[in-house]
Amino acid sequence: MTNKYMYFVANWKMFGDAKSINSLNRVIKFSKLRKSNKFKLIYCPPFTLLNLFSDKLKKTKIDLGAQNCHENNNFGAFTGSINSKMLKSIGANYVILGHSENRASGESNILINKKIKSSLNNNLKIIYCIGETLAQKKKK
Repeated sequence: MTNKYMYFVANWKMFGDAKSINSLNRVIKFSKLRKSNKFKLIYCPPFTLLNLFSDKLKKTKIDLGAQNCHENNNFGAFTGSINSKMLKSIGANYVILGHSENRASGESNILINKKIKSSLNNNLKIIYCIGETLAQKKKK
């Protein structure tokens, strides 16, 4: 199967604040000028900015994604966590899973699999990270 799109994903990591929303203006202007439908732009800001980005991107061709999610599909006592149901309700269409830094901190394939299942149950598209840490890359 061939993917008909080229994806450009802006993963903001742990950067930005409410003033950062203004940086979207140039990207939104660019996205309105584009003639091709062969690529998708996806912004993945920190959880604290999802609501602002969701509002700003509503009438654009730019998709919203989240940087991660909790594996539990139901609400519960998971302080500071956000599940895929919550992400979908705020307007996210994508979620990035399997970050190398999370794997380095102990995130297992079993846990990532649970996150994938929960995300798919809530109709989120998965951006699955495969790759290496910067240290591994430098060893080559």
